[in-house]
Amino acid sequence: MATTDDGRPKKTATYGEYLVQTALKILNTERFQYVVYDEEIGVERSEWANWEDVEIKRDIEEALAAHTEITQAEVLSMERDGQNMYLRIKLTGLAGETELEEAIEL
Repeated sequence: MATTDDGRPKKTATYGEYLVQTALKILNTERFQYVVYDEEIGVERSEWANWEDVEIKRDIEEALAAHTEITQAEVLSMERDGQNMYLRIKLTGLAGETELEEAIEL
């Protein structure tokens, strides 16, 4: 996620950037950890190391699609490399679509 010098998220310039920033926020939020979020927000990333890829894919797609702005999320590719997972995700929102490519630490 792009941040300013003081660590805050940069304002997005395009709808695609907004979708990516929203998706990264969801992917970096552990589900059930924060009482300010309901049970649909976030992923169970702390469990991913023990899960099969199909379970991780389902967790990601369900968590992203639960956001009101994202109508569909499709994991196009997912590759584990040690403690990292490289993801490529197609995000379809209310006003357009984009792809997210990111390495997520397990």
